[in-house]
Amino acid sequence: MGWTKERLTALASKMNGCAARLPVVVACAMAGVHASADAAFVRYVVTAIDVEHQGQQLTVYTVAARFDAPNDAVLLAFGLNSENPEHLKGFWHLDAVSSADPEDESAAVPAAPPPVPLSPLSQSAGSWNPSLVLKPKINRAFDSYLTIGGEAGLRNPTNADGSWTKADRQEGRTDSRGWARPDLPAIGTTGWFLVAPPSDGIGRAGASPNYEINGKPTLENAATDVRLAQFVLTRGHAPRAFTLQVAWNDGAAADPTKITPNQIAQGKFELGSAAATR
Repeated sequence: MGWTKERLTALASKMNGCAARLPVVVACAMAGVHASADAAFVRYVVTAIDVEHQGQQLTVYTVAARFDAPNDAVLLAFGLNSENPEHLKGFWHLDAVSSADPEDESAAVPAAPPPVPLSPLSQSAGSWNPSLVLKPKINRAFDSYLTIGGEAGLRNPTNADGSWTKADRQEGRTDSRGWARPDLPAIGTTGWFLVAPPSDGIGRAGASPNYEINGKPTLENAATDVRLAQFVLTRGHAPRAFTLQVAWNDGAAADPTKITPNQIAQGKFELGSAAATR
């Protein structure tokens, strides 16, 4: 039986409360998930590149999980959280949700720029869906999105788990926005997963596209890193600290189309750290 969307969503629900207070590399004693003395998750790696767009001074952060074996494959990220709720706000988006007037890819370039950008940057509207970025080759660098391995674009097979509809629940009501929101839920269980099996390379260490922004690679080491997120913030912001868990497979599956998570890793990363700036 393959690893279906329903099974991943169910696993995310179980994992969200697992290992909340354990060390950086952890494992949960539950069906199909086990510890390994040779766990190949190394750490989270953050790169930062300064850009300017539509008059805004921005820093684009790429968060990746680093592994030490080429067969390691991430299928699920979950439990994204920060102790400071303010760190979950203020992200910039440039996608189909943030855009007031999405421009078709085939539309002709106007002779002169319009007075108001057709695809405006926004902190008040947007989505974390990587497939909704407009004109990916042009605008990918300016949109905040979540992913498992892939870059933002129509073919990215990453989806939100059920935690997004439970975000900010009040009086039994659910949040109907899902991940079509500019901020991150303050519930500590936010997750996203790979819909397609990583048999074609997506989600595997060394398979993430290492696109450049301003001539600089977004991944520190494309041979070992799996892209998980891109966060776009106003340049000069105060440091923001986060925790995140990933469920991954160490390459033990005989059939690459039926890979299931058999390892869990938990770690921390920071946006705005001088060590991350490139």
